[in-house]
Amino acid sequence: LVSVDDAFAIIRLDGTPTIAPGDNTYEFKWTPMSTGIFTLSTVQMKWNHGCFHYDSAVLRKPLSAIEVQPSDPTQTIELNPLFLIPGHVQQVRITFNAGSDIIEEGTVELVCSDGLLVVPPNFDPSDDNWVETCSVDLPRCDEDGIIVLTTFVKSRFIKPLDQKLRLPTDDGNSSATAVQAMQARVTTSYRHKGYNETDSPSNEIPCMITTLEATVTTLDKPAFTVDECRTYSYSEDKLLITTLLHCNTPVPFSIKEWEIELPGLEVVDGGDMNKKLFIHPIAEGEQLSLAFTCSYVTDEKEKEEGDPVLKIVLQDEFGKTFDQVLPLDLYFFYDQMRKDKEFAAASSVDAVLTCSDSEGLVGAPVTFFLEIDTTNILQRKDESDIVLLYKFISDDTDWIIGGQVEGYLDSSTSKKHSLQFIGMPCCPGVVKSFPTLSVRYVTSEEDSAPLTVHIKQPDFFKSLSFVNHMALAYPVEFE
Repeated sequence: LVSVDDAFAIIRLDGTPTIAPGDNTYEFKWTPMSTGIFTLSTVQMKWNHGCFHYDSAVLRKPLSAIEVQPSDPTQTIELNPLFLIPGHVQQVRITFNAGSDIIEEGTVELVCSDGLLVVPPNFDPSDDNWVETCSVDLPRCDEDGIIVLTTFVKSRFIKPLDQKLRLPTDDGNSSATAVQAMQARVTTSYRHKGYNETDSPSNEIPCMITTLEATVTTLDKPAFTVDECRTYSYSEDKLLITTLLHCNTPVPFSIKEWEIELPGLEVVDGGDMNKKLFIHPIAEGEQLSLAFTCSYVTDEKEKEEGDPVLKIVLQDEFGKTFDQVLPLDLYFFYDQMRKDKEFAAASSVDAVLTCSDSEGLVGAPVTFFLEIDTTNILQRKDESDIVLLYKFISDDTDWIIGGQVEGYLDSSTSKKHSLQFIGMPCCPGVVKSFPTLSVRYVTSEEDSAPLTVHIKQPDFFKSLSFVNHMALAYPVEFE
């Protein structure tokens, strides 16, 4: 027979039962606090001097049993912020909510991928406390309890495998970085919220165990990238530089501060055209254009050599700031600057081409004037005089040229020369191409390499077509 000591729990009816003639049905209320299979082993009822007894060990009838499954945990874990910016130290907040569960104990484990380091919660973010993994105990809390842990995560740039192997990418984007992640794993021993309403000792009700996971990752790109960078020269010593920034963050950011560093250039007074841009948040996928008016730095105060960069300070909606250094792709511009300096020291010819009119009819002659400066011409060792052969070259589809289009320049006595020739536009429209100049040394050799010619030409010439034509018609006799 089943004894009281063998029973897991004894359930009693509330109040005094009433027995009526015929079949009687009674309901026993029981809220299980642990998992397993529970069997109704014994039922006993006393009425006055009568006793009704049912024992599953004696009667050969199917057992009444119930299988209790673990209840679904109502606990939650949340990580803030939603993402990490590569190359920065950020504060991460871990929020644990017990929900309707009673947490007896638990642990929080933080695991970082390659390139990330974390400080254990409530530790000072000094150099000695950065680790790849750490674990802390979770204190006991009742239902609806909230536990907040704060830590710091440090990220550094990691190149993707295709960049390490120098493999071509599908989109041609070289600014992408390998995605890094920090995983928070919370393991708790918990009981149902009805545990406090039972009279059973705590050691008789085993705890249920669950594991929660949450992950925060870095962006696969820097927060801001440079889509394009262009230069526009509008005078001999000034130029306009524009940069187009692209936002890659899921939440809006604003640019609080910015500074552009350009070797050999400096921003003129009042040349920063981007005031009050920091008050405008930039959402993911949006672009922001910055413009700077710059001038060339003289040799006396030339800046140190380096790469052109744009330094910006980002600010999120909570006022947190992040520093970012964006390289500017001005390779062709600086390559041209380098060539200009080299050409200035070598033999070169400077020329200025002007036109007598800015517009004219198709086929109507236009006079071109050319001022030539041969000051930078170096005298050849095998020649006593400096005699140059010049020739004007033109594309017949735009201009037909005539006059003194070929000849000699004696630079031994004079470094300044003035020439003129005639040109006729061939087609109507705005013509932006003009005749060019070729200059060579006159030597005893059959041919010599052409010299470098720096020629400034007009911006455009407006070629007009005939809209009317005056003519005289008269009759003739045919024999």
